Amino acid sequence: MKQPMSDKLALRLAMASKAVPEIGLKQFISLLVKQCSEPLTEKKLRTLSPKVLRGVLEDSRLTIERGQVNQVHAILTSDQISQMQAPSVPAAKELAGPVVQLAVSSNNLEQIDGHFGSCLRFLVYQINASGYQLVDVRPVAENLSGDARTSYLIELIKDCQLLATLSIGGPAAARVSRADILPLKQLTPQPSQDILQRLQNVMDTPPRWLARLLEKQEVDLCLP
Repeated sequence: MKQPMSDKLALRLAMASKAVPEIGLKQFISLLVKQCSEPLTEKKLRTLSPKVLRGVLEDSRLTIERGQVNQVHAILTSDQISQMQAPSVPAAKELAGPVVQLAVSSNNLEQIDGHFGSCLRFLVYQINASGYQLVDVRPVAENLSGDARTSYLIELIKDCQLLATLSIGGPAAARVSRADILPLKQLTPQPSQDILQRLQNVMDTPPRWLARLLEKQEVDLCLP
C-alpha cells in the first residue's frame, strides 16, 4: 500500500512544478519518482544536486533552462516552502570606520541557502563595528556554464571581501580566493543575520584573517 503524501510535501512539489510550467504536475512527480523511487520524501529530494535534477527534468524531452532547474532545486531542497523571493533593499546609509563587504549566495529572502554555482542571487551586505546593512541584490544570469560561469560569478561579487555560501567546489573556491574574496562555507542554511552579527562582533578587534582583508582594503583605497 502506498503511503499518503504529506500536505507539506505536496505543497512543495506543487510550488516547484510552477517553475517548470512546460511540465505538468503529474509528469513532474513521475520524473522525480523515477529518480528517487517511491515513496517520495523531503529527505530524498534534498539529496538531489542541481546536476542530477537537470538530468531528471531533461527526461521530459522538453527544453528546460538552467534558471528553471536552479529555481526547482531551491524549492525542493529549502528548509522553508516558498516561491524563493528576493528581499527588498532599504535605503543605505554610509557606515563609518572600517567596513567589510559580504556576498551571500541566496535563493530566498535574506537567507544563506544557496550554493555558489547554482544560487538564484547574491545579497551584498556592508558591516562595521556598529551594524550592518543590505546594500544590493544581484540576480544571477543562467546562460553560462563551466569556467565561464565561475568567471561571471566572481565578476558579480568582485567588490566584496567575503563570500558566505552553503557550498563551493574546490576549483571555484581557489579562483574566488585568488580574486581576494574569502569563502566562508556554512554547514546548514541560516538567516544572513547570523553571520552578520558574528562579523559585527569582531570588527573592533578583528581576527588576523579579517585584519588582513581590512588592511588590503585600505591599501587599495590609497592607490592612485
